[in-house]
Amino acid sequence: MKILDRYVAKAVISYTLLVLLVLIALYTFVEFITELEEVGEGDYGVLDALRYTAYSIPQYIYDLLPVAALLGSVLGLGSLAGQSELVAMRAAGFSVSRITRSALATGMIFVVVTVLMGEVLAPPAKQAANTLRSLAKTGRLSDQAERGFWTRNENNFNRIGRVLPNGQYQDIEIFEFDEQHRLRIVSQAARATYHEDGWHLSDITQRIISSKGITTRRLSEALWESGLSPEMLDVVLVDPQQLSAWGLYRYIEYLQENKQATEQYQLAFWSKVFAPFNTLIMMFLAIPFIFGPLRSVSMGQRILVGALVGIGFFLFNRLFNQLGLVFEFPSWVSAAFPSLLFLGLGMVMMRRIY
Repeated sequence: MKILDRYVAKAVISYTLLVLLVLIALYTFVEFITELEEVGEGDYGVLDALRYTAYSIPQYIYDLLPVAALLGSVLGLGSLAGQSELVAMRAAGFSVSRITRSALATGMIFVVVTVLMGEVLAPPAKQAANTLRSLAKTGRLSDQAERGFWTRNENNFNRIGRVLPNGQYQDIEIFEFDEQHRLRIVSQAARATYHEDGWHLSDITQRIISSKGITTRRLSEALWESGLSPEMLDVVLVDPQQLSAWGLYRYIEYLQENKQATEQYQLAFWSKVFAPFNTLIMMFLAIPFIFGPLRSVSMGQRILVGALVGIGFFLFNRLFNQLGLVFEFPSWVSAAFPSLLFLGLGMVMMRRIY
């Protein structure tokens, strides 16, 4: 890395980390105050609220990094512009495109951090936070885990009555249909546990439907071989935006194999795919601002403009994602269009400064 690259990287990284630290501190404080309002429900105490907030920090970093990168780039490059260092760079023969490459090369570090947070740290941490809060307040994993939910596996429709914290499942119902879509077997199991060879059911009542009538039999134990796994069932209990792209991809495959709706999960998957690039696009947007209208303004004005652009992108991205679901746009279009629109805006602004 050349001296110019290191110099630009130092300015951008230092300001981005500072902005990210401030945003995380603000979000964490607000989240903790919000959680304090729920202290006293069940066994939910102050320590639980503090742990929940701490577990949520990786998710905050993942969500806020694009905005922090934009503000950090605006402030970092703006400080260089304010001290006429960008002018000196250009006088030394470095073009705007060369300085842009240096800034975007730095952005690859934040891309790696985004992927690390979104795929490795944030999903299990946020799930642990939700589990901690729900168990402390109600004694169950979630409201949906208590009410039960339905799944489909080939010609079988399954109802999971309750999901227990110890990894057991209660009140299992399996409705098996034949190729002509006629109900043939209804199985009810009191409990189920998952092992490598499949689901082990216990205390089972089966009703076999045939042309001769209904035959009832009871079994103490039985093996249920199914494509379902606890990891897939966990997906049902969690907001898709809090899952990893890999987990979403596997669950989408399962839903498609069983001819179930996948739009919501596909949108979440493509949003995860484009999230790292959003960080680079936000940094790219900072370049024309610094070499254009924000070249000689105060730091406060730079912060205001950067915040408005970042918040505008965040809100428009969420809005267009929901519009995509309503109007049934392709999922990748709903996820990519806001990013491509802001990238196009940045390219138009870049052309004006040459």
